[in-house]
Amino acid sequence: MNEKRKILIVDDNRALVVAAERVLEKEGFDVLTALNGPEGLEKARADKPDLIILDILMPGMNGYEVCRRLQANPDTCGIPVIFLTVKGVVDEKRGASYEGLREINEAFDCGASDFLNKPIKARELIDVINKTLSLHHLLSSK
Repeated sequence: MNEKRKILIVDDNRALVVAAERVLEKEGFDVLTALNGPEGLEKARADKPDLIILDILMPGMNGYEVCRRLQANPDTCGIPVIFLTVKGVVDEKRGASYEGLREINEAFDCGASDFLNKPIKARELIDVINKTLSLHHLLSSK
């Protein structure tokens, strides 16, 4: 595991993509970016990242459809996907709304490894990425 792990960020929010790219590169990751679903699918097929961070709300093709297509393709179906989105927000005082739970369930139904809400602290994102990569490595080496 000495080589740099490759992370693909797919999100139409350019500012978020740039900020996440900087944070992840400081942590030693090789970062690829895409600003829409079709571009994300193409980069996933071409570059075979170790993990994909995916937004749900994007023009043209939403994150659920991107995730379904990744899972349906033998070349990309083994790549763990972490949704990072404003959808599925859980209010600490009132809990999750029906709509929020539906969004979270849909993410896992289409193949997500994890589901995170924006905004997120850099350390939390890095911890979830490392946990997901470690788990994926353990499961794929069996």
